[in-house]
Amino acid sequence: MKNIILLLTLLTSTFIYAQRGGGGMGGGRPQQNQNRQQGTEREVKEFNASDVAGIFYYDVAEVIKKIKVKDDEIKASTSKALKEYNFKIKEISFLNSDKFKDVDVLMKSSRANRGFRQRSSNNNTDQQPKEVDSLRIKVNKIIRPISRDVNNNEEILNESLKSILSEKQFKKWLKYQENIKEELAPKKPERNNNNRGQQQGQRGNGQQTRGFE
Repeated sequence: MKNIILLLTLLTSTFIYAQRGGGGMGGGRPQQNQNRQQGTEREVKEFNASDVAGIFYYDVAEVIKKIKVKDDEIKASTSKALKEYNFKIKEISFLNSDKFKDVDVLMKSSRANRGFRQRSSNNNTDQQPKEVDSLRIKVNKIIRPISRDVNNNEEILNESLKSILSEKQFKKWLKYQENIKEELAPKKPERNNNNRGQQQGQRGNGQQTRGFE
């Protein structure tokens, strides 16, 4: 009798545990998929005009640590080059702050309008690519000259560091620089195959600014 009661208790507990998705069985998978989806959503960065233009500043102490500069004289020269670059970029950012704000507002408004039209039953899908291309042209016209100034200063910085650092240190610097840029680039959300096909058709119509879609 005790064995029967024990068996019934065990079966009942197993049934309740399975319903709650325990034991590593199929019940736990929806939560894992949900976590993955939430992680993907967090990776998608909102459009930021200053990021797209390449505006960012180097942490001098972090750079010296990453590229493993030990010599005091080389540290001083590297710090000077980085600080000069940061100062130039701050100037560019300040002079173009109003333009960045205008582009951010324009992009936010455009995406809100497109989202509304996509939910509308009277949505004109043929018109959307034309509007996207028109918006892209406007953004490119504002961002490209700023991005060009940033790139020019970056080239000056890299040339300075190339003359200061060893070959090994300079390679580490270029890798570090590239990683920073990748972190700043806006992440694109995953979309279904139909949207991907539309995007491919749109990309053939003109050039695309980094991170702008």
